[in-house]
Amino acid sequence: MEILFLGVGEACDPEHGNTSIQVVTSGGVHVLCDCGFSVPHRYFASCTDPEELDFVWISHFHGDHFFGMPLLLLRLWEMGRTKPLTICGQRGVGDKITRTLDLAFPGFGAKLAYPVVYEDIEPDTPRRIGGLSFQAVQTVHSERNLGLMLDDGTGRLYYSGDGRPSQGVAELIRQCDIAVHEAFMLNDEFPSHGSITGCLELVRDCRLCKLALVHLERKFRREQADVIEGIIQANPHLVLPVQGTRLIA
Repeated sequence: MEILFLGVGEACDPEHGNTSIQVVTSGGVHVLCDCGFSVPHRYFASCTDPEELDFVWISHFHGDHFFGMPLLLLRLWEMGRTKPLTICGQRGVGDKITRTLDLAFPGFGAKLAYPVVYEDIEPDTPRRIGGLSFQAVQTVHSERNLGLMLDDGTGRLYYSGDGRPSQGVAELIRQCDIAVHEAFMLNDEFPSHGSITGCLELVRDCRLCKLALVHLERKFRREQADVIEGIIQANPHLVLPVQGTRLIA
């Protein structure tokens, strides 16, 4: 399982883009996890095949995690896609994206030349779709957010979206080879966001091999760069990716 970081920043970060990863499974299935404001331009900077993308996962309905969907759908249509695209997320994901598409490009949804299939995935209903296992867990965030464990049969990835980890998060991460987790600040200053300290606890308690820190608050990332780098150097299980970083699970 290969992970490409299209962005690693929070909503307003001008340098690192909105947090999003592209996953290519061992079987060659392509999954895009979250699609915020800045993501489509990064995605299409390297994607020339409109049929390549198989799934999109939306963790929650904050703009920096799903407001890029209208442009993604438009550009795939413009490039001539015909293959169905499956969009997965919590209950209501189809309605949210359909309404957002109509606000961005009124009437355009009816012109799409490829089917868009919506799959609701809730914490109590793990799903197997297209040879992949999707299992969700609710995190602690200001907007209902679902973390995702993606299992392709040979590797398991946890992608947090936003939010402080709940007990259910730890239970899923124990089954994973790699995790991509929000770490907004150094400590738990914000009740609805994760932290580097919290991620260190996950690594220790879950015996995780690798955890990538994303969605750092932009001023904290810039002003405390030396502190953050020191923590990374002292903890080989932690990774601080940037846009374009590739990891193997």
